[in-house]
Amino acid sequence: RFSDSTSILKAWSNNRYKSVEHRVMTNATTERYSVAYFLCPSYDSPIGTCREPSPYKAFTFGEYRRRVQEDVKKTGKKTGLSNFLV
Repeated sequence: RFSDSTSILKAWSNNRYKSVEHRVMTNATTERYSVAYFLCPSYDSPIGTCREPSPYKAFTFGEYRRRVQEDVKKTGKKTGLSNFLV
């Protein structure tokens, strides 16, 4: 099971856009194509929403990345964004 990395988009959109769970299924009779898109802002970029109130505390991309890495080391799961809820 994989989760795409749109957690930052969730914060930017004030929870309007949510991460999806990606479930891979093979099909021996049909070709499958995948496209990966990666975005990596500078670590000091503020993450937040234009609209107020936001359900998240103010944080930077660097703080988010560090938290995700800590979560994965401790729990084996990426929970990063929920750590910044107000």
